[in-house]
Parts: sequence; C-alpha cells; structure tokens
Amino acid sequence: MRLFALLLLLCGCPSTAEVTDPGPTPTPPQPRPPEVCRDAPPLPEGAWFTDQSDAIGLRALAVDGNRFSAADFDGDGWPDLAVAKVGDGVRDSSEPDAAPQHRLLRNLEGQGVEDVLHSSGFSATRDGAEGRAWSFAVFGDLDNDGDLDAMTFLSTHAVDADHPDTGDRSEVLLNNGDGSFTLSPDEALRSQWLYTTSASLLDADRDGALDLWVGNQYATFGNPATSQQDLLLLGGGDATFTDGTAAAGLETTSGGAPSVANAANYLADLGGDVSWATFGTLACDVDGDGDTDLMSTSYGRGLNQFWENRGDGTFVNRTEASGFHSDLNEGGGDYDTDERFRCYCQTTNYASADCQGVPAPRIGCSAGGWTPGWDDQPHRLGGNTFAATCGDLDGDGDLDVATAEIRHWWTPGASDRSNILWNDGSSPPVFSRRTTEDVGIALVPGTTDWNEGDLTVTTLDFDGDGILDLLRPQSDYPDTWMRLFRGLGDGVFQEVSGRSGLAFPRAAGVALLDFDRDGDQDVFTSFSRMRCDADCAYSTPELHYFRNDVGQDSNLLAVRLAGTAGSNAAAIGARVEVTAGGRTQVQELLAGHGHQGQQNELVLTFGLGGDCVAERVEVVWPDAQATREVWEELPANYGVTLTQGVAQPVFDGWTP
Repeated sequence: MRLFALLLLLCGCPSTAEVTDPGPTPTPPQPRPPEVCRDAPPLPEGAWFTDQSDAIGLRALAVDGNRFSAADFDGDGWPDLAVAKVGDGVRDSSEPDAAPQHRLLRNLEGQGVEDVLHSSGFSATRDGAEGRAWSFAVFGDLDNDGDLDAMTFLSTHAVDADHPDTGDRSEVLLNNGDGSFTLSPDEALRSQWLYTTSASLLDADRDGALDLWVGNQYATFGNPATSQQDLLLLGGGDATFTDGTAAAGLETTSGGAPSVANAANYLADLGGDVSWATFGTLACDVDGDGDTDLMSTSYGRGLNQFWENRGDGTFVNRTEASGFHSDLNEGGGDYDTDERFRCYCQTTNYASADCQGVPAPRIGCSAGGWTPGWDDQPHRLGGNTFAATCGDLDGDGDLDVATAEIRHWWTPGASDRSNILWNDGSSPPVFSRRTTEDVGIALVPGTTDWNEGDLTVTTLDFDGDGILDLLRPQSDYPDTWMRLFRGLGDGVFQEVSGRSGLAFPRAAGVALLDFDRDGDQDVFTSFSRMRCDADCAYSTPELHYFRNDVGQDSNLLAVRLAGTAGSNAAAIGARVEVTAGGRTQVQELLAGHGHQGQQNELVLTFGLGGDCVAERVEVVWPDAQATREVWEELPANYGVTLTQGVAQPVFDGWTP
C-alpha cells in the first residue's frame, strides 16, 4: 500500500485514502489551507446564548411547533428546519386566517428564514389537496443520489367526529435534487399506520442502503396489552422499504393486561421480549464493533430495551444483561415512595406487613390506582423514558447513553430519573449508573410538588473546549426550563442554565444546527403550552432560535461525511475520532433519536480548545467491512468534507 501511494504521487495520478483493516495507514500529505488559530478565551460573564428569534423572522412568520428536525434539504450548505405542531392528524387549512400546523423553513444564509412547505411539495397529499398531516420528520439520503430525502410520520390516537381520518399516513418524500420533494410511489411505509412516536435511520445490515428503526406505542393509551410492535424497515437503496423485523430477531410479544395473572409475562429477561409503549428510539454502535445496535425507551414506567447487532443485521436481546432497562434499585425501584401505594395502605390493606410504618399519603385517595403484584414489580418501576442519545460523556473512547425522563414528586423512588448510563467498553457492553448528584446533573426541586419534564436530550460542545456538554429541555409542567450542563471532564458536569442564557421556560424539543455558519452549534427550541395556566409566558408554542455567541471563539472542526463504495451516501452511522493536543474525541453520526424524530444537523462538530490543528481524524465508515480511513493535520476553523476513498479533504471556502 505504501509503495502504491508513492507511485501515485510520482505519476500525478488521482489518489485515494489508504485503507487497511484493522489498523489504517495515514494518507500521504495533501494540500491544506492556512492555519487559522484562536486564543480560546475564558467564558465571558454575560450570556453565552442570545435569543435571535425576531432577527431571523420567526415572530414575523408566527412560527409555532414543538417537533423539529434539522437538515440541509436544498444542499446549499446552510442548515434548514422542519417544524410540526403537536396536533396529530391535523392538516394545514387553506383558510387565510388559519394557523399553520407545519413549516419547512429554508435558511436564508443565516439572515432569516422562509417557509417553503407548500412550494417545495413537502405538504403534498395522495388525494391531490395541499396540507398533508404529519407529526414529525427525519432526513437521510434514502436513494444514495447525493441529496437528503425525508420521511414524515403520523402518530395519532383520535379518529372521531372531532378528528376525522384524513387518509394521510407516514410517507417517504424523494428530493428532486433542488430542495423540492415528490411523494414516493412505494406504499410500504404508508401501510404501517401505527401509533408512531419515534424513528431512527441506520444501515442495520451494512449493505449501503439506509434502514429505519421505528418506535410505536399503545393502540389504546395507557393499556400495556395494546403496546404495538416496534419495526425495523429495511431499505432497498432506492427509497423502498420492506419489513425485516421478524427476520432480524426483533419481534416481541404482548405482556398482557395489568393484572396479577399477567405480571409474570414481563419478568423473563426483565421484559426484553415484551412489546412496550415505545416513546423513543436510538441507533448507535455502543459496543464499538463496527455495526449499529438498537435501543428503545419506554413510557408508563416500563423497561427500556437493548438489542445488540450480530454484525449481519440480526440482533440478540441484551436488555437484562446490559443493565439498559432501568435503574431499578440504584436510586429507584422503591414503590413505597409512591403516594398511590400509601393510599392503598391507608384505604385497602392497612393491616398488611408491607404497609406497616408507611407514611400517610400526601394526595387525595380513592379506590384503585395501585395493584399489588403488578405495581410493585420491576416492569412498573422503570421510567417514563422519552428519549436517549449516544455520546462519549466521560472521554474514555466509548459511547455512553444519556436519558430524558418524566418523573413526579408523588412517585420519586418508583420512577427512573434522567441520568447517564456509563458504558464499560466491553462487547456486549454493560451500563452502570452513578447518582445524579455525583455526576452534577441532579434536579434540584424548587417546590414540594415538583415535576421532572425531560422529553428530549442531546449532547454538544457549546464552548469548544473538547468536552461534551449535555442539553436537556424540560417542558409540559410548571417550573420547568431548558437545562444546560457544562462538561468538566471525566464524566462530571455543572449546571449553567441560568448563566448561559438558555434557561428558556417550558422548553419543548431541541435541534442543534450551525444556523449562522460561524462554526459552532446554535440551539432551536420552542415553548410548550401543555398544562398551561394564566401565568404562561407565551400564548402559542412559538419556536425560538438561540445563537451561540461563545463557541466560535475556540478552535472548532466541523466534519461533514460523504459515503461511497458500500456506505450510505449520507454516512449515517459513521464513527469519527479526532485527536488534537494529545486528546481523542469520539462521535457517531446519528439521524433521528429520542422522542418525535429529534434530529440535529448532519455535521459533527469537535471543539479543539486552544489547539489549531487536528493531528489525526479517523473515520469508521458504515459499510460491510467497517472500513477505516485516516486524515492527518486538518486545520481547525474550516468546515471540512471527508469523502470515503478520497484522500484530499474539501475545506469550505478554500481550493487547493
């Protein structure tokens, strides 16, 4: 390989990045732009993020919505945003005064946005009318033609006189190459009309075609016997899909209804083979073996599931062995802290040994609400886990998992709290938990009737210091707000929400994108009107843009990937390791994670702190061989595109 590369250099022939497996050989020296070095000053005393919603026209357009996904759908290099309200099954009305239910916001080179929902064809329907109903969207290159296609999902419970069936379903929209879209003729996704809450794109079998991991919840809300099957839909590389769930080993069974007779169905492998009410999906390579593993997170204080990829697109259930399912007795599993259990003791079974010494309930009690043999079992002592995401949160080179939970004052120990699951680096991995107080991410209640309302979670390096930070929007309850935890290193964090300028009230949803293209990650979120009273700050679920005003002062490397030769074109699922100043950072390119299709821009941003050059960048491509390639001496503060098999990086604004 070295001789071949030398001959290429001597003859002036086109060069490709050298590839060996498992140890890649660095590419020969290639032209690089001049270094741009920054001093990485200390964080200023003032706010680090500023609300620029008015400046980019969000208020003038009256943009509302709680579910959004970031993607450069028109390919102009400026990230855009898809936005949907919480209004399942509702079409956009043609009435002039009707409030839009959906938006497709095109980024006007960082100066503003324009809504191209209708002009782009994104709102087209099967019946020829405008304004298709959809709940959330994810983006990926489904046909490997170099542009980002879209998938919109419909998750609705109500089909009645007030919520008639429009005939709209989940759909694939093919990008025409210019940022306009056409409904796919393929009916596979459309036929899966389930109560879909989440979706993640991946290449499960590493055949170069994107697949889809879909999370579904109850058919009858709150009834665990009606929890629907999560699906693995296999892509054909041409934006068509077939159901590969059973063949992949992912099929689950009903655990039954909430009664003592059926409780045992949930106990085998701690519910690993049971259909839960899935509220979030996650697809990432947590064991670092070159293929993508699958996770689902459950509502109703259920147990989360983990499926290890065998390397061929089939999966083995590692739910119990991995410890992914729940914290159980590590700060949870204490059903005697449930106020409904205390009601049960007071009103029904006060003479039982289990009820001796149980405090009086702090809520009003009525018959029912807590069932012995059911509500005291592990499958009812998990979490309301809305979301999870992957990130190397302790800097040890493997991917940990951060969760987002809803938890209430009236059942504190019987319900999981938002936490970090620490990866031990083995294959298959085993996750452990530390107390949130030790980690620095604990909720500090301001009232006795507190609520932990974490519906989404994501990682970022907002200050560019090379240590991942954690962002958890809280919403849907009083006294909740966006929480930012700054990484201090070694898996320890400090909450900096108020100081940062991101303590936005009732923050619903999040998307990270470099909206103004200054190199750092900006934040979009919105206001939740759920359980709102007269004291609510905003009258609509309005979208807000918080510009990052500090990250650009550090040295940053923003990496875009282009897959070829067996990888999907968007390189979703690729793993990138960046070494600078003797420290190595690891990130994986995700597309859709957590609740309701949360998706960040398909760019991996690495903070280099005071280092001006990334000494080594290694990419593990998502192809069948998990091909590894290395680029060396990449200067910071340029956006860089790395293409599989091509030695010369492409730097934004510079030509060799």
